[in-house]
Order: sequence, then C-alpha cells, then structure tokens
Amino acid sequence: MLSSKIKYFQGNITKKKYKNGQLAIFVNGSDGEPIAELSINDYSIDLDSNEIVLKNYSENSQISQDLLDSEVLIPTDRFLLIGSHLCPICEVTI
Repeated sequence: MLSSKIKYFQGNITKKKYKNGQLAIFVNGSDGEPIAELSINDYSIDLDSNEIVLKNYSENSQISQDLLDSEVLIPTDRFLLIGSHLCPICEVTI
C-alpha cells in the first residue's frame, strides 16, 4: 500500500516494461485483480526511464488524479496528444 497522503487510492502499483523499453504502470486491487493501466505505450516519443505517458481520462481519471495529488506521479512540461486527449508525461517517483 502507498503512503497515507493518498486519499482514494486502494491498491498496488506494478511497474513493468513495454516491448519498446518504456516504463509501464499498472494498478492492481488489494485482491491482486487488475484495476487499471495508467501508462500509454507510444513509439513516437522518447521517455526517460522513470517517465510515462499518463492515461488520465475515462476510467483512470480518479486514480491518476489521486496519484498526482500525492506526488507519486509528477507532471513534466511535456504532453502527447492521444486521439482527442492531451496526455501529460509524468515522472514516476516510486
């Protein structure tokens, strides 16, 4: 479980790598069942080893906001347009 600074998040973050080497972030519930994939795999952008393109819309909106508020994810000044969504590139601090 993460720090008590996180208000609504209940689960565990798992870090993996996509085939292109980019960091992948997944959230699993306390029962181990998958809840969300927070990162977006995109071959068109170079990311540092601790950065992700954050999927902060749709079913991820509350989870991603909670992790941003708690500074588990820290936005950079870069974004990537995915469809009609402007997705922030974030540093992962855990």
